[in-house]
Amino acid sequence: MRKYFILSVLFLLVSSVLIAQSETKLQPFSFGVKGLSQTVDVSIMPATDNEALLKEDALHQDKSLPLRAGIGYSVAKTLDNSGRKDILDDGSMLWRAEFVSKGAIMTYLVFDNFNIPEEAQLFIYSPDRTQVFGPYKNSDVQSVGKLVTDDIVGDEVVVEYYEPADASFKGAFEIAAVMHVYRDFLHTQTEVKGPHGEAEGTCHIDVACPEASGWQNPVKSVVCISITAYVAEEGGWGMYLCSGALVNNVRQDKTPYVLSAEHCVAASDQTHKFYFKYQLHECNGTSGFTGYMANGGDIIARSGATSNIYSKSDFLLLKLNRDLSTFPWRDSVVFAGWDRSGAASVGAGIHHPGGDWKKISFPSSVSTITSGSMANKYFKVNWKSNPNKGVTEQGSSGSPLFNANQLIIGTLTSGSSACDYVYGSDNYGRMYYHWTNNGASSSANKLQPWLDPDNTGTVTLPSMKYSGDIITTVPQFESSTFEIYPNPAQESRITIQGEFLTEQATCNIYNTLGQLVRSEKVTTDATFSLNISGLKDGVYFVDILGSERTYRSKLIIAR
Repeated sequence: MRKYFILSVLFLLVSSVLIAQSETKLQPFSFGVKGLSQTVDVSIMPATDNEALLKEDALHQDKSLPLRAGIGYSVAKTLDNSGRKDILDDGSMLWRAEFVSKGAIMTYLVFDNFNIPEEAQLFIYSPDRTQVFGPYKNSDVQSVGKLVTDDIVGDEVVVEYYEPADASFKGAFEIAAVMHVYRDFLHTQTEVKGPHGEAEGTCHIDVACPEASGWQNPVKSVVCISITAYVAEEGGWGMYLCSGALVNNVRQDKTPYVLSAEHCVAASDQTHKFYFKYQLHECNGTSGFTGYMANGGDIIARSGATSNIYSKSDFLLLKLNRDLSTFPWRDSVVFAGWDRSGAASVGAGIHHPGGDWKKISFPSSVSTITSGSMANKYFKVNWKSNPNKGVTEQGSSGSPLFNANQLIIGTLTSGSSACDYVYGSDNYGRMYYHWTNNGASSSANKLQPWLDPDNTGTVTLPSMKYSGDIITTVPQFESSTFEIYPNPAQESRITIQGEFLTEQATCNIYNTLGQLVRSEKVTTDATFSLNISGLKDGVYFVDILGSERTYRSKLIIAR
């Protein structure tokens, strides 16, 4: 079976907030030099058939084989064997080279053997100079020895290196690969699939929609993880993507750990990028946040499965290479809490299907698998409910499963659920098993040494905001759905039927943009009527907010 993993990258998008790790107001040296020739050497990558790659990917739609989104070409370009080198009047050196991978949605570079003096500057930019990233320094080299750049929208990238005459030493580097992104999961093209982007299905629920009300703290912990690796068994470079979550530890010291799945490991020396707050501005909108990116992360611990992922519980713990205090968007994240007791309860799954905007799914049931190779290591999660409450797909791998108290109890490994098969189920590795991994002796194969380094025996840990505030209160959620009839509605009144307490409650009605269009007090009973006169034809979400629970359902008006 062909082995795939997952990629993601870039964030240059109209209407998006752009806050890249390497964003800068500095400019490449050449931008300020008049009369400098702009003719540089151009290296053109082999022809790439994007559609053929997408069709090839479609043959491997298995959540345990995450979705590929790009490929790379080895180039081995250095300061000595490529590019245009100019020695300027003051003895300084300017080196430039351009790389083209025709048809790429986005392009970025992988550097190896990178060592330049502090006085030097290295930038990448688009030929029209509208996208500029850098300067890159030795501190940007990841622990595996590689430097992976930010991403240029389009198929051309220029590299520029400037070294002053009095630099402390002569810099050197190798451009190991030119990466070609062929899947537009970050919505950089004008013609996109709407709110579902590159997700395969259209049943997913945006975290900006009313159904996610009350879940915004765990939503803030979930990240999209891009992976760049040379995969020997695949014979080349690949770009892959998974989901994960920023997790709290018992010391609550803001160590930037990210929990995901081991099957997202393509190679031991892979590099990582983390996209926080990658979500829509509005429910079912077409633009969102994509620029809250942290570049670089190490593999800290993994379950240690060999050829069979089910022999262990399939967890991966990563650690960002930079402290979150260095990022201007740090206050928008949450360190998710966890529950390792092993207890199953119905909460939510939050994930990036197909590398798409962040989604939320609500299980109909969660139970421990008790037989077969997955016994005791995995939860079985069913999603089918009425109305639809979402599923998962490729790209969701490693995403967290939260319980009713909004604490992580598992991470996604595999499953058959899909928008065209909502009766399918998914398998989540249990935090209970991740904790000591069936008594694993090495710290590299269990979570306990990292999430409870002082071995306090903590079983449940609350979530924490970046400010240090502990999240102790959790909203109550519906234990069952309610029915609306007739639905679609054609008259001015509808009937609501459900398992309600008899009490005074608030009924809120939202449109598909998440805007509140009506709010009124109602007396709930097993059956009661609601006035919808004045509402235009369309799709709405109806919330019934009681004293103990919140109930939600979908209403269609078609007069």
